[in-house]
Amino acid sequence: MTRLFKHLMIGMALLPAPLLAQPLILDYGTFYGHMKTEQKADFGVARLGFYLRDSATGQPCLAQSVRIHSDNRDRPAEVATDGSLILPFDEQVYLDKGKVLLEMAEQHERCDLSVQVMASLKPDDKGRVALSDIAAAQRDMQALLDKMAGMVGKHFLPDVAGVRVSLVPVSGTAYLDKGAEHLALPWKEGALLLGNAQLAAFEGGTLQPNGELVRLTPWLHKG
Repeated sequence: MTRLFKHLMIGMALLPAPLLAQPLILDYGTFYGHMKTEQKADFGVARLGFYLRDSATGQPCLAQSVRIHSDNRDRPAEVATDGSLILPFDEQVYLDKGKVLLEMAEQHERCDLSVQVMASLKPDDKGRVALSDIAAAQRDMQALLDKMAGMVGKHFLPDVAGVRVSLVPVSGTAYLDKGAEHLALPWKEGALLLGNAQLAAFEGGTLQPNGELVRLTPWLHKG
């Protein structure tokens, strides 16, 4: 079932040809199938993020711009600040066999498409995030993970050990607070891991990230 996990959760779908020229042209249908799954139910703050990564180095394949071409016309799409592709959900573009056209920042020999279950939360005016909001986001992401895996596959998913918080800058110290209780949590490589036990111990408290909160993703235990 490791193979199933890699296909559904890490979402590494090998692109069909080496990236030898710009712009990069991808089938809109590659994205539409995943977006259709997301559209089938209300998953709260959970959503899918589409990323391109160099298959040799694992580093991002960053796009400068992206547009959708179908029915002899172009329409704009977006590249988010974290490099993810934000595409419109449009059945007609799918039926028209539309294309996603990307102007790449750098040339890569080959890239993979990574489909990531994720969520976004904004701190309050004091820079804090309520742990109740993080717990709710975790439940939303779990529901979307289950939907992506399907009726059978969801029973073989790795356990969700907690939440991975992606932050900018690459290192710093965050704090969990609940009344008189305080816990310092250093982070590195742009990621802070919040385990289920920590989330339960500080239930009703807050996270002070002391950095820009980019996104939340499930922390999956593979052991």
